[in-house]
Amino acid sequence: MNIFVARQPIFNTRKQVVAYEILYRSNFKNVYDVNQDADVATVSVVTDALTSFGLDKLTGGKRAFINFTDTLIKEDLPKLFKPDELVIEILETATVDRTLVEKCRELSDAGYQIALDDFAGGHGFDAVMPYVKILKVDFMVLKTAGRKYMAEKYEASDVLLLAEKVETIEDYNEALELGYKLFQGFFFERPVVYQGKGLSISTYKYLEILKETVNEEADFMKLTDIIESDLSLTYKLLRLINSPAFYTINEIKSVQHALTLLGIQEIRKWTTLIMLREIGEAKPNEVIRISLVRAVFAEKLAKCLIIEDRKTEAFLMGLFSVIDTLMEKPLYDILEDLPLSEDIKGALLGGDNTFHLILKMLKYYEVANWDMVIQICDLLGLDYDYVNELYMKSISEATHRMEQM
Repeated sequence: MNIFVARQPIFNTRKQVVAYEILYRSNFKNVYDVNQDADVATVSVVTDALTSFGLDKLTGGKRAFINFTDTLIKEDLPKLFKPDELVIEILETATVDRTLVEKCRELSDAGYQIALDDFAGGHGFDAVMPYVKILKVDFMVLKTAGRKYMAEKYEASDVLLLAEKVETIEDYNEALELGYKLFQGFFFERPVVYQGKGLSISTYKYLEILKETVNEEADFMKLTDIIESDLSLTYKLLRLINSPAFYTINEIKSVQHALTLLGIQEIRKWTTLIMLREIGEAKPNEVIRISLVRAVFAEKLAKCLIIEDRKTEAFLMGLFSVIDTLMEKPLYDILEDLPLSEDIKGALLGGDNTFHLILKMLKYYEVANWDMVIQICDLLGLDYDYVNELYMKSISEATHRMEQM
């Protein structure tokens, strides 16, 4: 699923970027869809900024200005951010009532900055003004008289005036002369659209499961709750445990029973495989097949080495070795959020360790570079003929497992 946001810088009087506004976009057309529900737009921006793109990568550590409806402010959505990361923009369409005023007071006391978007000087927001730090004045709507009125009215206050939709050098010079402190608009830079690869709700649940399985003592009840909260996950798990791969005598009908039979290591392996299959739904099955062959082969090789007790991690390394292709994102960015040990992440990124040697061997097998395969076998102290037998078995097993999914 492709996702989009736009980013537009906000400047100070020295034309230095001090913040970025993060804007909703539904595609590469650099305009806001006026038919889009405002709550949905805000939730999309918040979710994508925090999870898919990464807030720090969008803002470079500067504050993010994000529009929030009064409904979402009352539901505490801004609290997903740290106070020093965010400026909460209250939309001009907001209904100011006692609950909104109280929420603004609470957010201000917690250190969040609040801005009024497209402010034209009306009295509808008087009740929240004590908690407002920034007023965004629309230079497309207000002309010289209105712009001057706003500057004079708030000159003696602690409120910062931000001139938005500054289109020309004349607009900028006028705003500067009137005492505006912040500036945003096409004169400086148009919003830049960023495209990313989004994750489904189920994918986040898979990551929740994986994070729980790396705990020293995994909580089977918590795992059960995560899986049972999603009908699709429940179905996939029960279908898996009742497949010929596990040779269970009796049909398993309970999630908790299934988890107990699988065990933590198998839960990690199969959750990862199902997750990658879902992420790569639009990709050819061959990509998933390659990752599974690598996973099975890496697991078999680990059993032959002193890292036998980490064979599950070797399996996961093989699976995740194609995740950048599936998600169409740099591998480094993806690995930050995955519950993998540092040496596994290092191996995937090219670090010099035993896991990386295994990964290199997997890739050399795929391109039939037998000289390098033999060289790595020698480095690892493995017999080439035996390793070749393991690889052929891995292909067979991976094909069989793919048929069961």
